[in-house]
Amino acid sequence: MFRSQPRTEPPPRRAWNINVLLVEDDPADTGLILNILNRHPLVAAVSAADAADIALIQLESGHLKPDLILLDIHMPKINGFQFLERLRRIKAMAETPVVFLTTSCLINDVMEARRGSANLYVVKPDTREELQQRLDAVIKRAVSGAWSR
Repeated sequence: MFRSQPRTEPPPRRAWNINVLLVEDDPADTGLILNILNRHPLVAAVSAADAADIALIQLESGHLKPDLILLDIHMPKINGFQFLERLRRIKAMAETPVVFLTTSCLINDVMEARRGSANLYVVKPDTREELQQRLDAVIKRAVSGAWSR
């Protein structure tokens, strides 16, 4: 004889664990990355699109307070390294984890990212599935707070 289990209500949806700022100038990459991030149950993501300089102003003023920044290197107006340098001068953003998410696999770019105090360097893969796996790993790391430079 089977006993019926008491009915329980599903747990309320948890608040976002992390807010992610994506700084990426390519519209196709932006759409794909945001789609992947916004499907993750622990993430609320926004994009600065090609306005990295405006994002810095919003970060400086406190209007944006991300827990994690995904940053492209090759962008117009201001590149990712310049963005990171300026970001680290903002007291409230000095310790915010920054992950370079880029197509560049040049060793000079990797070394420059390390010198600029990026927390992680991720090369964009060729497939959506691989990108999702890499982003899932980044989110897992961000949620756990396991960052090192």
